[in-house]
Parts: sequence; C-alpha cells; structure tokens
Amino acid sequence: MGAELAQVTSLLSRQDEARPLSGGGALSDAGPLSDAGPLPGDSVVPGAGVLPVLPALRELLPRGLQRGSVVATEDWALLCLALAAGTSNAGSWCAIAGLPDLGVAAAADAGLDPDRLLLIAEPGAAWPQVVASLLDGCDLVLLRPPSRPSAQVRRRVEAVTRRHGGVLVVVGDWAGAQCRLTVAHREWTGIGAGHGRLRARRAQVVVEGRGAAARPRAQWLWLPGPDGTAAVVAGDIGALVIGEPASAAWALAGGCWPCGARTGCPASRTLARRRGHSSRW
Repeated sequence: MGAELAQVTSLLSRQDEARPLSGGGALSDAGPLSDAGPLPGDSVVPGAGVLPVLPALRELLPRGLQRGSVVATEDWALLCLALAAGTSNAGSWCAIAGLPDLGVAAAADAGLDPDRLLLIAEPGAAWPQVVASLLDGCDLVLLRPPSRPSAQVRRRVEAVTRRHGGVLVVVGDWAGAQCRLTVAHREWTGIGAGHGRLRARRAQVVVEGRGAAARPRAQWLWLPGPDGTAAVVAGDIGALVIGEPASAAWALAGGCWPCGARTGCPASRTLARRRGHSSRW
C-alpha cells in the first residue's frame, strides 16, 4: 500500500508542475458525469505518434497503439497487462483503474515498471473524471468501467483520450474502439497424458476493428510462456490476415480442442484450477 501511495503522490506532483487540472481540481471532488457539463480537456487536438507494444504483439499490432485511440480487450488479466507493458517499458506512466484483482506483483511479472504505475482499485461513479485526470499524466490507462457508459459519456471519454494523446485500453465492450483483441482459443501445456504440472498456456489472439484493423488478424501467443512472460509461439506461421468478416475469423480460430467450444473447454479450465495455476493469469 505504501508503494502505491508513493506512486500516486509522485504523479500528482508531476501534474501540478505541468499544469493544473481543468474542470475542478482533486479527484475526490469530482461528481457523477453530467450530460450538460464537459469533461476536463473535452476537445480534440490531433496528434501523430504511437505507443510501442511488446515484441510478442507486433505482428498483431504492427503500428503499435495509436495515440488518441481506444482499444478494447477481452477480460483476461495477462492480455490486458501485455498491452500496457510495451508502453511501460518505454518509460511512460501507466494507470490501471477498476481492476482490484490486479496488483503490483502481477503487473511487474507481465513487464510493467512498478515505479511508473498508478493503481486505482475502484474509480467509483465518477470514473469518467478519474480517467480524464489519469490521462492528463499517463500515456496509457487500462480501465474496466464499473458500469456500461451511455453513448454520450463514451464519446466524451473518447474526446478526452484524443485531447491528451494517450491510449485508453478498455476491458470489455466499447462500441467506439478502434480495435478489439479477443482470445479465440486457449490451452495449457505440461499436463501430458493426464498428469504433470501446468507450465505455460497457448492462446490464439484475434484482432479486429476499424481502419488498419478492419481485416481481422490472428496469432498464437504464449500467455504466459514457460518463463511467465508473453511471447510468440515458436513455429507459428505468424499473424494471419483473414479476408472474411469477423465471423469467419472465429470459425478459423476454432474453439477449444477437442470439444470445439468457442471460449475454451470448461473441463480444461476446471483441471487447470485443480492443478493450482495462478488466478492472475
């Protein structure tokens, strides 16, 4: 807890030196988002540039994470953290809001720099203002909204993201996201013929969206690999560009072998839990 408080103090000091927060000051004073009132920084200033991604994600996201964009991802801890790790490794500040189960240890294991990480377990009903303030000092914010935002709130949060030139990674659905990452297939390795230890997990990640991501791409990744990090599965054919609609991407990606379930075999997940794999993955 002490480390987290130190990180918060450091970030707020940096914000104060740069410029005061517009729209009302401290986070604790922020009220629920009003349809009539603008969010801090609610204007669009175009800016070029991208945030880097880990080498494991470069085939899926060859252009990195476009500044000012919103990226949606499946609610899977390691995939979410892997998206933020490249930015953190480059020396940027990152924030995680609305994911109380993710701690500093899990983030560090995934490659994030704990010294440049802000954790807000419960952003509360005023989460749009919290996100706006975080984007004022962080290049990337990983967010799980506590509730489904209205279209108007969503547009204003997107405008704030563009205004600050950051990247908002949303865990779950977000209608205005430029791209979305989902896990179509996953399987653990190490069990062998019914016995052994869980050592790594392969996952087929599918990226689809708008613009450069209009054609879905899929690639097998280790999430996590034997060393606990994200990596491309050796011998993989590389990121696959799928020329059909998203439904074809799911069909090609397939489901859990051998039962064909789209989100993974329940029996396999039960076995993995009984073998004691870490819940943070």
